[in-house]
Amino acid sequence: MFFRDKIWDEQKFNKEKAGFLAQELNVSPLITGILLGRGLNTADEMREFLYGRKEPFYNPMLMQDMEKACTRIEQALANGEKITVYGDYDVDGISASSLLYLYLRDCGANVDTYIPERKSEGYGLNDEALKTIFAGGTSLLITVDCGISAVHEVSNKPAGLDIIITDHHAVPSVVPEALAVVNPHRSDCQYPFKELSGVGVAFKLCQALAQRRGSDWCKWTELVALGTVADIVPLADENREIVRRGLAAMATTDLIGLKVLIKNSLGEGKEVTAENISFGLAPRLNAVGRLEHAKSAVELLTTDDESRAQEIANFLNEENLERQKISKEIFDAAEAMLAAEKHIDTAIVLASEGWHPGVIGVVASRLTEKYYLPTLLFSIDNGMAKGSCRSIPGLNIHDAIASLEDLVEQYGGHHQAAGLTIKEENLHEFKEKFLQYVKATLKQEDFEQHQRIDYVLSDQQGISLKDVKDLELLEPSGCENQTPIFAYRNARLEHIQIMGENRNHLRFNISKGNDDYCAVMWNRADLLSCLNVNGTVADITFQPKINEFRGEVSVQLHVLTLHQPINVFDFRYSRNDKYSVLSDILRMENYVDIFVNGDIAGKTELFKDKLGDNSKYLHFHNFSDFEMPKGATVVCFDLPVMKLREFVAKCGKQEVGNLVLLYNNNDLWKFNVTHPDLQTMRKAYLLIDSYYKSHNEFDYRQFLQGKNNFSDVIFLILAELGLVVLDGTTVKEVKFLKTDITNSVLYKKLEQERSSLEKIYTENIHCSRSEFF
Repeated sequence: MFFRDKIWDEQKFNKEKAGFLAQELNVSPLITGILLGRGLNTADEMREFLYGRKEPFYNPMLMQDMEKACTRIEQALANGEKITVYGDYDVDGISASSLLYLYLRDCGANVDTYIPERKSEGYGLNDEALKTIFAGGTSLLITVDCGISAVHEVSNKPAGLDIIITDHHAVPSVVPEALAVVNPHRSDCQYPFKELSGVGVAFKLCQALAQRRGSDWCKWTELVALGTVADIVPLADENREIVRRGLAAMATTDLIGLKVLIKNSLGEGKEVTAENISFGLAPRLNAVGRLEHAKSAVELLTTDDESRAQEIANFLNEENLERQKISKEIFDAAEAMLAAEKHIDTAIVLASEGWHPGVIGVVASRLTEKYYLPTLLFSIDNGMAKGSCRSIPGLNIHDAIASLEDLVEQYGGHHQAAGLTIKEENLHEFKEKFLQYVKATLKQEDFEQHQRIDYVLSDQQGISLKDVKDLELLEPSGCENQTPIFAYRNARLEHIQIMGENRNHLRFNISKGNDDYCAVMWNRADLLSCLNVNGTVADITFQPKINEFRGEVSVQLHVLTLHQPINVFDFRYSRNDKYSVLSDILRMENYVDIFVNGDIAGKTELFKDKLGDNSKYLHFHNFSDFEMPKGATVVCFDLPVMKLREFVAKCGKQEVGNLVLLYNNNDLWKFNVTHPDLQTMRKAYLLIDSYYKSHNEFDYRQFLQGKNNFSDVIFLILAELGLVVLDGTTVKEVKFLKTDITNSVLYKKLEQERSSLEKIYTENIHCSRSEFF
């Protein structure tokens, strides 16, 4: 429901020094400021980062077991042995398989590729596949992007089949007894850069083989860039050089299938960037591995047949559309399951039959992004549950699963993403123990999302078209070299509108100092309910882009987050039940301050009855009590006894994060019913007298049924005046007496409350957002 304000991690640097370095390097001071914030302190360091280094790659022979691997491959090449490259079905594995296949084919090898079918075989090596491959004549198998956890499969391999493992995943305590295990994460590996992707390790193998032949080989870096970006490894050090060269190589690639894929994904003549690999090329290659079989993606990247390449590329487009459809169905189903859960505060663990195991990882990523909680989704089939996991920075998901390996059949992965298989019968126990592990491991601050801010601009500091063009020098951007994020404090947002075919984006204008910008905020139309469309002041984070429209070129701000002094969610005119809305809030909140009128002890019991165990997260206040923690979520459940503007201002002074207005017209009506005026009292007396004449004694609760404009207060006032005689709730007699209504103490008390509060209550119902901000 709410937008969680991310904690700004502002990068500090000396702006004067940034100015001097900018002059020396002839770039915008925004560039040098960003690089100072990222730890580059000299012109030489910055020049190397921006334009590349003289020696771009490390010696591949520094990797443990690389010499063993090269010697065995050279033996296979010399003897004409059949070699099979065994890969993974994601983009990293597909590009690694394609790269090593192309290199070995160029060396004259008898080489084939094998990608396991995701649904029937799962990730990594399996016994049946190894038997089939060996039966087909293969005597040397080289894994790419997998194999490091295949202890059983390697020990069980057919006699006569040699296995070389190249991988980049976390190394388990026991390593497979393969002929060679090439993985930079090995504790005994001296290679200076540990963060290569699977295709990056395959690239180093190709470089090592070429180096032993006396060649300084650096071909098909476009494939290496493709897998490196898609696998979200840090774009630093050697990876930055690989991707920089690979992106340049894509413009002139001789790989027919890659050319077609680029054209189909991005359009004719579009420059390939790390960003459109992530959102254009990679999803298409991933889709086929998720839904069908990734071998067609390998064929696309290695084929010399243009018509076949076009056929496969079209098929990949169709598969990607189908993957999007299935992803939405699973996401909606997962959301429905979460809606049925009473409280979510540690992690998300969901399982279902029928969920496609190739797509649940995509959905897990979306749920992690939305809820900022570790997420595990399982697809159940024939008594087994295949899971895909995504995490938040504070939790090493691989370690979490490893701690429960007695319940797990198979697992593997990284710090932030992993896959596993368990028996369906163990699901419940696994979920309980996993939630316990997360709760014991993470602190409250681990659930607070941070955002790195590269540059907070001053009031008079704008961003020009030249600045945005200069920012391209920081490319390629990605993991650990994020696209720079800028910030403005107290920016003015005006003319806020919803846009897009599905009405899910926001468009608005931003004024800051002497500069005005058009801005967009993708997929956040839901925020409109807590923004003043006529203008609001907020701290914003954004990325500047160049926008071309009808021949005009301008700077457009792509807003990522916005922070108002207080976020007000207004349900005053909603038809939703107040308790239902509050229940939704408490599903995700562990601490909610709630403002009510009347006796708090009585309210506590009422809310417990309505909300069950989740009521324990409520902290009750009367409107005179404004002691709340900074960043609190506050619910105004009853009509405030002060002007709404005053109430909002007091919440602002307490630095409240989110304020929810839950009171509504029904509360105003109830107030009027329980505070009857003179006209209402006269009308009620006449009806009661008539009812008494036809019923004699009666229970006034029976009389009140269906009479929504009256309450028991009327009988209590009439009793004080001597006009009715009560025995509990029974009306014993109705009398006709001449009396002054002000003789009733209760009526006078209620009249005073009505006269002092009715106007405030009415204003608090009807005042507009601009009136209380």
